[in-house]
Amino acid sequence: MLYSEFRDGNVPAGHEQLRVLQESLAMLPEGVERVRLRSDTAGYQHDLLAYCDDGDSPFGRIEFAISCDVTPEFKKSVTEVPEEEWQHEYREVAGQREKTGRQWAEVCFVPEAISRSKTGREYRYLAIREVLRQPTLPELEEQLEAQQRELPFPTLKMNRIEYKLFGLVTNLDWEGSRLIQWQHERCGKSEEVHK
Repeated sequence: MLYSEFRDGNVPAGHEQLRVLQESLAMLPEGVERVRLRSDTAGYQHDLLAYCDDGDSPFGRIEFAISCDVTPEFKKSVTEVPEEEWQHEYREVAGQREKTGRQWAEVCFVPEAISRSKTGREYRYLAIREVLRQPTLPELEEQLEAQQRELPFPTLKMNRIEYKLFGLVTNLDWEGSRLIQWQHERCGKSEEVHK
């Protein structure tokens, strides 16, 4: 662990992520030649992405995989992905490839924040979907749709199936399953340290 920062309780997790990364990079021991970054949506900040992609850090270009916000515009782009482009996500368990129950697809998406310039950046966006395990009972479906059911994660209905929906932005060209699994390996580590 290189860096930890206790903040006031009202400071969001995404506050000054670029500064935190730069201060962390300055603490790396001599001999480190390459750095990669993986983060949840707290790291989805365009200044941070640009810094990593520009190659201006002491370590050159920093490859990243960061969860992105599932905005209405992102959802719209996801609905335009043809069904045949969705691929099963796999993970390796005891030397065998197993389906995770999720699917991923490349999404043609350019956020408004970086689309205003001809020299705007192009990153690779992936959508990850997972069928909701407890579908709505048919007799309650209309009632719940009218109430806009609130769940603690983004959802999207496609071809009469409701999915949990997640997004990922990257500058890596790895196969989708490998990329998603690598990005998920970050989960729980900071919590263990704080405990």
